[in-house]
Amino acid sequence: MTPLTLRLTGTPVEMGRQHGRQIAHLRAHLAQVIEQRLNELHRLGADEPAAVQACLEFLEEADRPLLAYLAGLSETLGIETRQLHLYTLSSYLRDRWKAGQTEPAFAPSWEEGCTVWAASGPVTIDGRPLLVKNRDYHADHLPLQMIAAVAPSDGRRYISVGSAGSPEVFSSGINERGLAVADTHVLSRDIGPGLPRFSLMRELLTHHDSVASALDYLRSVPHMGAGTLMLADASGTLALCESGHRHCGYMLSNGETSLVNANHFETPALAAQWIEDEPPPLRGNSRGRHRRVSAALQQRRGAVDLGWAQRIMAAHGSPQEALCRHPLPGHEGDPTVLGGGTISSIIFLPAGDAESEAPIFWLTHGPPCQGGWARWKVA
Repeated sequence: MTPLTLRLTGTPVEMGRQHGRQIAHLRAHLAQVIEQRLNELHRLGADEPAAVQACLEFLEEADRPLLAYLAGLSETLGIETRQLHLYTLSSYLRDRWKAGQTEPAFAPSWEEGCTVWAASGPVTIDGRPLLVKNRDYHADHLPLQMIAAVAPSDGRRYISVGSAGSPEVFSSGINERGLAVADTHVLSRDIGPGLPRFSLMRELLTHHDSVASALDYLRSVPHMGAGTLMLADASGTLALCESGHRHCGYMLSNGETSLVNANHFETPALAAQWIEDEPPPLRGNSRGRHRRVSAALQQRRGAVDLGWAQRIMAAHGSPQEALCRHPLPGHEGDPTVLGGGTISSIIFLPAGDAESEAPIFWLTHGPPCQGGWARWKVA
């Protein structure tokens, strides 16, 4: 399968309009997905007007490019701006609702899972860095999954992986200078109005060349929280930002030169803020996937390469350790509660490979166990 590829250039509102025109054939499916998300928010009571307004007021001050992009998208698709705002904020609004519950609420948060790792230096076979992500997300986003080749009017060109109808960097990306970033979702108590991960990633790819510069930026701005950002650059520097609203935690690559993260926090700043709300069949899977990749990297030290990365991201196993994830049977009467799974896998090579020194990436559109890896040039 080949994902939809968009070409976006110019100002945020221009790129939003281009996005809308290029996904016009998906409008009916997108409208259905939006309706489902908004109905879920309303059913939970998570679409509290005050919470939505607080986020939008912050974004009006701190991220007008995002709102301009969504305005262009709304205009071209003929979808109400208010609906698109709610849809774009739906993960945050649902997390905010969950964080306020006294008992675990088994909404299908594993659909926003993901496993990410990065390696370089003595860990990889040629010393070149890799940043790798399995995107675990709502199954209805597979038809919406897209690659965007972005040339903003005010910064670096970059390639991103995301979803039609969402901000241009909605999962991961890499720019022409070799800075790569990939996110994961973490259900957390430390959330609030701030810059969401897709805004942070867009800014990093547009205006930064190195992990050091990216970290300076991330430390200087308020975050919405509820996730992580893994970073790698062409020099092989790696870092992980655990994103919270009041506090952020950071891990930098050391002599091991590899980092792993899934869907929980580990830094002292945020570890206690993580909420594990998944149903019993899946309980412990975030730490289980983290352990599996960490152990595999240690065993493979000095020999990690593209082929090995492709194989491990396609690995199955128990629900607590599977990296390539597939829907599981749900509870009786609610077969969708454990739905979703891995809808793509991506391997960024910020310093290129033996054929090219320019940044490249390999992508599967669909579960990596089905193969279909394709090579893409960032240029």
